[in-house]
Order: sequence, then structure tokens, then C-alpha cells
Amino acid sequence: MALPRPTDESPKFDKADILTLRPEHLRLGMYVDLNCSWFKHPFPRRSFKLTSQSQIATIRGLGLATVLVYPQDSDAETETVTDECPQEPSPAETEGSVTTTDEAADHETPLPESEPPSHGDYHQAVELASEAYRQMLSRSSQMMKDLGGGSQEGLRSAQLMIGGLSTLLTNTEAAGTIASAFDPEDIGDANVLHALNVATLSMMVAQHFDIDQEALQLIGMAGLLLDVGEQRIPRHILAARGRRSEVENVKYQMHPYHSVELLRHFTGFPEEVLDVIRSHHERLDGSGYPEKLKGDQISLPTRIVSAVDHYDTLVNSLHPEEALSPAEALATMYRYQKQLFSSEVVVAMIHTLGIYPPGTVVVLSDGSFGVVLNINFKHRLKPLVLLYDRDASPEQPHIVDLREQADLSILQAVPRDQLPQPVLRYFRIKRWTGYVIQSTIQST
Repeated sequence: MALPRPTDESPKFDKADILTLRPEHLRLGMYVDLNCSWFKHPFPRRSFKLTSQSQIATIRGLGLATVLVYPQDSDAETETVTDECPQEPSPAETEGSVTTTDEAADHETPLPESEPPSHGDYHQAVELASEAYRQMLSRSSQMMKDLGGGSQEGLRSAQLMIGGLSTLLTNTEAAGTIASAFDPEDIGDANVLHALNVATLSMMVAQHFDIDQEALQLIGMAGLLLDVGEQRIPRHILAARGRRSEVENVKYQMHPYHSVELLRHFTGFPEEVLDVIRSHHERLDGSGYPEKLKGDQISLPTRIVSAVDHYDTLVNSLHPEEALSPAEALATMYRYQKQLFSSEVVVAMIHTLGIYPPGTVVVLSDGSFGVVLNINFKHRLKPLVLLYDRDASPEQPHIVDLREQADLSILQAVPRDQLPQPVLRYFRIKRWTGYVIQSTIQST
């Protein structure tokens, strides 16, 4: 596969300046490009400097014939081996790599240069994107049925949905809010909402890593279809989520295989997507299923989808009394489940969802309660907030843009169990904690 031409920000090399080495000849200090599919390795980026023997050991275990090495970006004292042949250069690493959770809270994700929209344009974009998302939801149930029946129409619908999501995530003028705080009564099938949520957030998190649009859409497809095989699991087992007997749990844990088997019937279905779907319940410590994979056996795309899948399950639990707030879910995954999920992926989720993730209930400086509706990447403390207002109609809730309220600010997030009952009922988070995702709209 031909490598892309370098961007203006990428280092410029002559072909003779790029070495092609066998993995056994790699040394610490070399700046390498794995020159393989993003789905075939567990590293956050395809191009990076080797800083540990474990990285070299992992690369040697990937089964790659050769690896590209950039001498000019490698340490001067690094000795190179001459089994190379010239290759086209690869892109430089993406700026703003994910580091620590503490840094994540203040990290400002770089955004494309563009004129910020006016207040009216911003809210119009929110409405348009929310409506587009609802339309996708309305078609999702039929899509899942078609896929379960082996209909090619189901696969076409899935491809159109992922293409639409990709457009919403990358079009700074037409898209902002990607998902809205839905109640189960609005959609009838919570599994459909879960699938679309996982697809959307997985694509957003994946944008923090070194990936192209094709890989981004494959990630989205895996997130959308990861549980399609649950159609082959008896209903009573599905309904008992988290409360199954040992025998029922064994049957349920076969659903990744069912999904792969079902989708493999479609000619040309991407093998990379099947690999992610098969392994989306695997965990880094080997405690997952169905194959007990661990560590570097789990690709980065799988780590992204599995973490997002778990996050959405915590936030939108089918047992509402067990649901966590978005902030609680992220904290749980980072602090108490480090052995299960990639810290780099969880930090990327924190970067994506912000200091006050959408769906978080907050108290404002005037004492009022509100639900955070979006992520303002340039001003993370100034999101859109839906206020608790008993007199507001459901069709026209009281929403404020904190960018435009100089005297109004967020004081703190409020745990669900500390909310007054009228507020709890108004936001309906006891029944369903949805979230809103604002992707790339610029804010002033």
C-alpha cells in the first residue's frame, strides 16, 4: 500500500534517507514507522521513537516483514543496519499526543482553522445535527433486523449511517451536537441507541490518534454492529444483563462470535471490523471474553471500541438505579479499572468529553441546576446548559449558553443521589442518563 505524501508540517526526506529494516534489527532511539494497517498494532501512533525494549518486543511479535526507520529523527548514537531499501516517507506524528489524566482536564484539543459561527448559526447547527441523529435512530431498528436476516439492504443502511456520522464529525459548519439526551420511551429499543452512541463516541475518540478517514469509518462500523449477534441470544438472557446465572453468562458470552458469523456472510465485509467486533469484550488483564486476550494482543481500535462500549453501559445502564453520571463513569474507568482498559484511550475519552461531560448535572453560580448539553473545546467551562425550570415546556426547554453569560458559571457537578427529587424527575436521569456530544463546532 502506497504511503501518503508528507504534509507541510511533516519532515522532508529523500528516499535514500529512509531505511527499511527487519524487526530483529530495531534498536532503542530509532524513529520508526510500522507501515501497516492501524488495526494491526496496539500503539497509539504508527510512527514513534523507540524508548523501551517492550516496544521492540511488541513490534517483533506483530509478524511484520519490515519496518521503516527515519535516521534524521532517530538518536544520533543509534547504529543502523543496512538491510534497507528506499521507501516513500510516512506522515509525521499527529500533534497533541495523549499523556496523563491530570493534563487531560486542561488539554485543549486543536481544531481546524475556521471562522467561529454566530450564536444563531451555532444553535441552528445543534438542531440540524440532533435531527440527523434522530433520523439515524429511527432507521437503526430496521437496519439491525435486515442485517440479522442477511439482507444486503441492512449493510447498505449501516454504511450510510457511518458515512453520515463521519460527515457530522468533520464538517465544522454543519455539525455540532451529535447525540442528544434521549429517553427510552422516545426510541423503543435501547440497544439501538447504545449501538449508535458507541459508534459516534468511538469515532470521536479515535480522532485523537494517528488515523485516516477510512480507518475512522471502520471503527464506527465496528461500534455500530458490535452486538448484532445478540439477536441469536434468547431474550430472557439478554433481559437479565448483569444478573445472569453462570450457564446464561456462558451463552451470552458467545455473542461476539455470533456477530462475526452473521456479518461474514456479506461478501467483502472488512476483516478489520470483524476482528474488533470479535474482541470488543476482551480486557488488558486477560479477564475478558471470548478468547481471554490480553495486553498487546488487543489492537488499539479494539481498545477504543471496548472502552467506549463499557462507558456507555455504565452511563446508560438498563438498570437506572445503577447508572453512573458521565463524570463518575470516566473516573471509575481511570481510577479503578486501569487493569482493564488502556489509559491512553480513557484519557482520550476525557479529552473528548471534557471537564463536565455531556449529561453531567451541575449547580451554577446563581444556585440553579442544569444539565451540560455539549462540549466547548475552546472554553470547557462554558458549555450549553439546560436549566431546571418547572415552567418551561418540554418542546422549548430553558437552555443557556454560558459563553454569553458573563455573570453565570458552573460551581460544581452534583452526584445523582444528592439531587432534590423534583430536579431528578425533571432531568429524568433516574430513568435514563443520555449524553450530548458536540464535536468540531468552533466557539468564540
